Amino acid sequence: MRKTKKYKIVRGSLEEEREQEERKLYNARAILFVLPIIMIAVLVLGIYFGYLSFKKSEQLSKKEQKFSVATALEAENDIELLRTVNSANPLDSTYVPDTIQFGRAYISPLMKDSLEKMLTDAENEGLKITLSEGYISFEEQKKRYEEAVAEYKKSSKASTVKAEAYVKKTIPREGESEQQTGLMVYLSADTKEDFVDTKQYSWLLTNCINYGFILRYPEKENIGSLIFSPHYFRYVGTKNAYSIRAYDMSLDEYSQYLYSR
Repeated sequence: MRKTKKYKIVRGSLEEEREQEERKLYNARAILFVLPIIMIAVLVLGIYFGYLSFKKSEQLSKKEQKFSVATALEAENDIELLRTVNSANPLDSTYVPDTIQFGRAYISPLMKDSLEKMLTDAENEGLKITLSEGYISFEEQKKRYEEAVAEYKKSSKASTVKAEAYVKKTIPREGESEQQTGLMVYLSADTKEDFVDTKQYSWLLTNCINYGFILRYPEKENIGSLIFSPHYFRYVGTKNAYSIRAYDMSLDEYSQYLYSR
């Protein structure tokens, strides 16, 4: 009688294979579930960073536009701030600048804030500085010049030519005064001393450039034959004021230096 061959079933191996199949199936399902989430996350991040890049480029574009406008405005203001007015570069009667009232005077709005701060800071140090004059029209300057010439002729019995030669050293003819630009002010102090000997003048001479002002007619040769005056301070902007001080130049010399390069 033939004996039947018995096969031994290894349960452990079958169970392990089943577990491996189930694990593979689970992992495949997990990947199928997670993959769309990852793709969505990548898409969202791409959109987000793309938006940030767009906003940054937009902001840079706006900054560039603002810088371009500001640069053009600064250049335009510089031309006005560095305008020299004298017998060689006169203004005609039709030139009337923009002005605003400041105390009893009228001045260019370009210097309003700087002038106000300069006078306030001086006063905070116990130094009262008076703004006596700002803008003067072509007609008013003409009247002042002619009256001064007539007065000198009468007092000295000088000829008209000699009287004009004398007067124009301190009082320019109409169209030849920078007060017509509204950018020059006449400053003084309520004291019996000569202004040049006062603490106010000393303070101004030291600190005026910090506010964008220079002494317009220093003790050097000035175009137009105008002599030294401690009263006239001219607004040129802080950058220009520092450069003029550093180069030890008058406004006339500085303007020629800049525009001849």
